[in-house]
Amino acid sequence: MTHDELTLAIEQFSPQLRAPEANLAHIVRAAEGVDLLLTPELSLTGYDVGDAAHHLALPLEPGAPFPLDNARTDAAFVIGMIERGRDGTPYNACTLVRDGRVLHRHRKIYLPTYGMFDEARFFGSSDVLEPYDLDGWRIGMLVCEDFWHPGLVYVLATAGIDVLLVQAAGPGRGVWEADDDRVPFASMESWTRIARTTALLYGIYVALANRTGVEGAVTFGGSSIIVAPDGSVLAEADSRDARIEAVLRRADLLAARRPGSHIRDEDPHIVRRALDRLARG
Repeated sequence: MTHDELTLAIEQFSPQLRAPEANLAHIVRAAEGVDLLLTPELSLTGYDVGDAAHHLALPLEPGAPFPLDNARTDAAFVIGMIERGRDGTPYNACTLVRDGRVLHRHRKIYLPTYGMFDEARFFGSSDVLEPYDLDGWRIGMLVCEDFWHPGLVYVLATAGIDVLLVQAAGPGRGVWEADDDRVPFASMESWTRIARTTALLYGIYVALANRTGVEGAVTFGGSSIIVAPDGSVLAEADSRDARIEAVLRRADLLAARRPGSHIRDEDPHIVRRALDRLARG
């Protein structure tokens, strides 16, 4: 791998519920042959863990060995898991691992409590948002609901990310009534639009990994996607288990940021002052 190119793959699959060892083995096998593998939200445990969240939570420390054996592979992979905080609080965590060691993790900030979701019952929320540099590529990570809050993307973009990685466990809602069956659920079209708009606005790559399968009464929508910094789609999946892959090129990042330089000219201090005024009332 050179710093000018990054081979990124998404493993879109249905994790086995509450079976971390089996899911980890699947993910490590899938990571072979690429520079970076992205997997869906809670890909280590499955989504509907309920009160087992405390039992399935694992301690994490950036720079330390991954807490489960057999996580060693030359490729980097991003796994969704439950982290046990130092005070015992479980967090929904997006974790970057390579060669058996934890490089970075993002704890989910926005926990949905509407519709079928009740995540705040089982998980703690975070207020920390930091990018990570991997082999010359600045990477930002978000988890599912985080992606629907544009302020988080804005913060990462102004921090200079090249790639935004999003993990999701988005349910499929509404049968898509169109000839194009690549996006079989109407709800997944919204994710695609947000991903393409985000990439185009900030001149960054966006990769969204959504899971498949059924847990309880919920069918997950798949439709994972990799988007170029000009907003074009490099690879996409339908609602079935799939692997998609793309080569990310630094030259394409630079080309997408010319002649417009929106993120270069962005002044976050203007936004900060406006928010300060709103906070003061």
